[in-house]
Amino acid sequence: MGAKAGRRLDDLLTRLGVPHNVKIYPGAGHGFMNDHAPADLTLMLRVLGRLPGTRYDQAATADARRRIVTFFRDHLR
Repeated sequence: MGAKAGRRLDDLLTRLGVPHNVKIYPGAGHGFMNDHAPADLTLMLRVLGRLPGTRYDQAATADARRRIVTFFRDHLR
């Protein structure tokens, strides 16, 4: 999806007045939260995991998980 799609989504949700929390992590690709043991992956996912933009990013994942939990706590009651 990339940063451009993230910016478009943020703009759209803002215009529509929908509560949201979109953040783009520079250097982190689409699969930045995917931290799976190789034995748990199909051959296709192992191949895709070698492509740029699909690597796990520990710092971005920690921040994203914290923000997701906070957003859900604040908006899903």
